Amino acid sequence: MAGPRGEYRKSAERRSQILEAAFAVFARSGYTSSSVSEIARAVGMTQTGVLHHFSGGKIALLRAVLERRDARAEQLLAGRSGRDVLTGLLEISRTQVVQRGAVQLYTVLAAEATDPDHPAHDYFAKRFERIADAVTAALAEVDAAGGLREGVDPRRATMHLLALTEGLQLLWLNGLDVDLVGDVHRYLNTLLRTPLELPDPPPAPAAPTPPGAP
Repeated sequence: MAGPRGEYRKSAERRSQILEAAFAVFARSGYTSSSVSEIARAVGMTQTGVLHHFSGGKIALLRAVLERRDARAEQLLAGRSGRDVLTGLLEISRTQVVQRGAVQLYTVLAAEATDPDHPAHDYFAKRFERIADAVTAALAEVDAAGGLREGVDPRRATMHLLALTEGLQLLWLNGLDVDLVGDVHRYLNTLLRTPLELPDPPPAPAAPTPPGAP
């Protein structure tokens, strides 16, 4: 029994290594200019070895990388509603600040995917629609509880929020002095009757225990 479990664990670890390599290659070169062989070299494998784990080739790798990134954000928002969703959006923005590579990857691929023939075109279109619907629903819940300022339309406010977030990320990647968390926080508070508290930053990871320490 130990053998199969060990093989499964090694396979899962290998898939994770391949995805990390694909992430780095896509972030650096974009989808169109990258190749499975480049990803294979980055992880010290043959192209055949990579395709053993991702039989759909570069498209399968692209989808797996995107889904992995989105799963982390969706886990953070799971079970939330109303104002709690808005707080979750701020928490996601805070994680972006320390994940420049992820933001760069997303921005490069989102731009490429505006081409209807790009393999990620439908993925991004559905992703934007899914996010817009979720944020609109959260703002509508806040509005139903009397929490939005007079004249704020949940759908229009959502479109403005998405445009702000996407634009800030692009400016930040290009070296401009923007506040990914603070600027989104300030915009959200222009919509709300009661200001939203800025969430505390996550605790810093604990320092490793020195060898021989009690």
